[in-house]
Amino acid sequence: MKITVLIAEDDPDMCHVIKKVVEEVEGVEVTGEAGDGVEAITLIKELSPQVVFVDIDLPGKNGVELAREIFDINPWTFIVFATAFSEYRSEAFDLYAFDYLVKPFKLNRLRQTMERIKSVVDGKITGKQVSGLTKPNHPVEKARIFKDNNEYVYLNLNDIIFVTKEERKTIIYHNEGVLKTHENLSDLEKQLGGYPFFRSHKGFIVNLNMLKKIIPCGRGSFELVMANTEKRPFLTWENAKILENMTNSKVL
Repeated sequence: MKITVLIAEDDPDMCHVIKKVVEEVEGVEVTGEAGDGVEAITLIKELSPQVVFVDIDLPGKNGVELAREIFDINPWTFIVFATAFSEYRSEAFDLYAFDYLVKPFKLNRLRQTMERIKSVVDGKITGKQVSGLTKPNHPVEKARIFKDNNEYVYLNLNDIIFVTKEERKTIIYHNEGVLKTHENLSDLEKQLGGYPFFRSHKGFIVNLNMLKKIIPCGRGSFELVMANTEKRPFLTWENAKILENMTNSKVL
């Protein structure tokens, strides 16, 4: 299976270099190039690339704004910043950046980033099995009614696997499928009432009772292998430490 890449870079020479290096990795294809942030969003909606290389100083829409929109459209996109601005590193990783390359960077460093993404996609990176989290309290059997488009759905909260945003809607993955709602993540987080629901990332709320494995992914972030789904939410390094303190368990 080809790994598809889009490059959002207003310097044609740098765009050419990134394309040349990442396509040296077997199974990788650059399917789109954008010279500004607005064009990048249009191509992302059209092409659905798995990986996007983003420059911070883009005309039309800067790289941080672009990354936020990418995450709202598809939270599983691998975002790699390749920029001359080092001061946005913390904000980039908070948004979920797989990597942050500061120009000028060595070409081998770029190649290693692409190879690591390929290893994650191919499932070659194994993580730590999670079991026996010390629960601060036991979840109570309860349910809620959610509005899914024009229908009302009665859902047992213990059946929720995780919650995220896709195509600017809040998506609830549960044991029987998916549910779409217009409630925002922050409001939903409060309504779910704490443990076992945990905000692993700005874009994800996970049910810790469904957590099976934690896999290193990029620099300072992790993928979560959940029960009953192939989708993998993200966990930031900062939230991993919070999870450890909350459960009195070593998870990393």
